[in-house]
Amino acid sequence: MLSSFFWPIHIRQLPQIVLTLSLQNCAIDILAQPTVPQTGVEGDRPAELDNAQITFSGVGPIEIGMTVAEAEAAANVDLVVRGFDYRTGEPSRCAYAKPQEGPPELAFMVIDDRIARVDVSSLSRQEINGKPVTINIESSQIATPEGIGLWATEAEVVAAYPEAEITGHPYVNDGHYVTITDPDPPHHSMIFETIASRGNQVMDFRSGRSPEVHWIEGCS
Repeated sequence: MLSSFFWPIHIRQLPQIVLTLSLQNCAIDILAQPTVPQTGVEGDRPAELDNAQITFSGVGPIEIGMTVAEAEAAANVDLVVRGFDYRTGEPSRCAYAKPQEGPPELAFMVIDDRIARVDVSSLSRQEINGKPVTINIESSQIATPEGIGLWATEAEVVAAYPEAEITGHPYVNDGHYVTITDPDPPHHSMIFETIASRGNQVMDFRSGRSPEVHWIEGCS
């Protein structure tokens, strides 16, 4: 039985993994763990998020700023929030939530019980029979209204958003951040992460409010 784990994986982790394996022969990283392909829609679960559009405001019926309960009601899904402050035993101020049954590429950053940003990743950390595995996402229907989603090329992103700002990726030498800022309000953005050695394709993207949408390490 597949159940959601609690943090997304980003392409910025790849060079760290290579460095770790080079310096420490015995180091084991998440990408060394068994991977399984993405599974299809299971049973009769709600499909509101499977092919939802992602915008500056959120994804499908889930809007940035909603509480977790409001988001669950809007999309008719259960969101599993994982993240605790081990000093107090209370939920962390920042945590990630994933649909209990939903697109494995999708995750929500939750700040003080409210959705702050939406992450879509080509790699997903999951749990199978109580063990963490890395799932390679093989297909995804989540995209912007302009049709930009995972594996779109950087050129396609720029063609869809001529106002996009392209900057260097903080971890990947041949990677870029392609950022589009909503003019109304200007504190919401979408950021697409591309990598030249993988066809200049979008490997991860996110949408949300500032400053959280610009955090490059997620909650950490």
